[in-house]
Amino acid sequence: MSKSSFSGEILHFNAVRMRVTGSGNLQLSLHSLDDVKVSQLNNIVMASPTNIEPTALANYIDQRGQLELKTTELGETFVVSRITIYIRPIFSSYPG
Repeated sequence: MSKSSFSGEILHFNAVRMRVTGSGNLQLSLHSLDDVKVSQLNNIVMASPTNIEPTALANYIDQRGQLELKTTELGETFVVSRITIYIRPIFSSYPG
């Protein structure tokens, strides 16, 4: 989906699904532009290659969103080979 597909609409970010391998806990969060709003999602416990693509549910509403992935301990690593973010437009603009 192109960046211009959602010009000024209000979006509902429903979930994040990804193909990720590594070690440790992967922390996910959704951020608005300039980090005005932040929504922490459930952590993903990473393992060696598996056939499961974990899904982190989200309930985040804004015009734009940025996904942040991070680990917090030394020696934790991750490799992401696919990310799917489920988004649904809910309003055409803010009231007013």
